[in-house]
This record gives sequence, structure tokens and C-alpha cells, in this order.
Amino acid sequence: MELPGKSVIITGASRGIGRALAVELAKRHCPLILTALEEDELRTLSDEIQNNFSSKVAALSADLSEPNQRRKFIDWIKHLARSPDILVNNAGTGGRFSKFEHLDWPTIEKIFALNISAFTNLTYELIPLLKTRPQAKIVNISSGIARLPYPGLAVYGAAKGFISSFSESLACELAGTSISVLCFHPGFTRTSFIQSAQMDISKIPKIFFNSPEDIAVKIVNAIRKDKVWVYSDLYNRIGVSLTTMIPAILRISIFKNLFWRLPDEK
Repeated sequence: MELPGKSVIITGASRGIGRALAVELAKRHCPLILTALEEDELRTLSDEIQNNFSSKVAALSADLSEPNQRRKFIDWIKHLARSPDILVNNAGTGGRFSKFEHLDWPTIEKIFALNISAFTNLTYELIPLLKTRPQAKIVNISSGIARLPYPGLAVYGAAKGFISSFSESLACELAGTSISVLCFHPGFTRTSFIQSAQMDISKIPKIFFNSPEDIAVKIVNAIRKDKVWVYSDLYNRIGVSLTTMIPAILRISIFKNLFWRLPDEK
């Protein structure tokens, strides 16, 4: 897909991968439609892009986990002068790093509401708009270990597994239409998510980490090359391929304390 001139929706655009992706696409002369919870940060990003690049920016702050605000955002998009060419489902939350049994239920509901309900609802509502474009794409941001154990972030990991599975099935359903699907799996990335989840990442080798800017470039390249299933780095891809081939009981034993110790066990 040639990117210049393509109109792109990015959710969760104010920070991390979403922000870096917005800047990277602005460099490619893409008109941007941005949303995020953080209104001030979204406004700052919009001003930065419009002051430094030729891309037009339309932005609306919204908490997509709230059905009423999500409906407002969807209706706003439908009334824009031009239909989007690309939908990037990037918004997500992981909650607090903790054993599942120690999380409060409102936190669990929030993770499902944003990572699954909002993600699915936006995709469902916007497919008819995307179909009006000669060539369109849905980009779903999953996780490098979406199909592996994720102790301490069990609900978040399960939500990312849903995104990966959904993306594969949706790609099959949309084959032969003007819409293609890309499911991108970032590895460890230095974003505010690590701090907000209160994760101890001291056991993870620094070589495994990517910057949001590196991930954004790789997502853009995957869109341009019409990829369907992409891992952000070699460690990520090989690690997932190898560990999914070993027995589940061994996989659980390995992943229990592979990258970090659970807070309750420190």
C-alpha cells in the first residue's frame, strides 16, 4: 500500500507506540484522525504535527472504554469529509502488574472494555466506511507473547490473544475485498505502560527492548509491504515459534519466572 495521502485513524495516539506512529505517518504525508484519553497530550501532539509536517490532523479526545464516548467518536468519524483508508487499533490498557486473584474487578472490566469491547466495536462500525475506499487496511496492535503465558498480566495477555485470533479470522473473511488486515506483535517496548503497571523489568535483557519510534517504523513498513502477521524483532518471532512447540506443562514452568517475579513472590 502506498501511504502518501492515505487517511489514518489511530487510537491511543497520545503516548508510546500510538504517538510515534502518528509522527511517522505524518512524515509520509498521511492525513491523521487521532483519539486518546489524554486531551492535553493529544492537543500537544496535534500541534506538533501540524507545525512540523504537511499532514492535516483531526483529533477528538475520548475514553473508548465508555460506550457513550465511543459512540460519539464513531459518529464523529462518520461525519468527517472523507472516509478513512486505514484503521489502527492501538488503544489498550494492562492494568496493574499483579496476580489475577489480587486485582479488583473494576480494573479487570476496564481491561476487557478497552482491549476487547472497544477494539471490536470500532472495527465492526468502521468496516463499512473502509469498504468505500479503493484500498483499505485494518492494523491491530497485539503483543509478542499474545499466545504464550503472561503471569502477572493474565487478563491483558488474554486480551492480546483475542486480538491475534480475531485478526486472523477477520483477514480470512475480508479476503477478496478492498480491506486487508495486519496484526502486528511488538516485543518489549519502552512505554509508560511499564511504569503504570508497576512492573519490575530488571531481569529482561536490554537487547530485547525496542523504542516506540523503532516499532512505529516497523509498523509503517509492514503496512507498505501489505503484511498480514508481523513480529517486531527476531527474538520475538523465534521465541514464540519455539515455545509454542513445547508441552504446555513445560511452557508454564519456564514462563512462571522467566522475565519477572510476581509481586507476591518477591
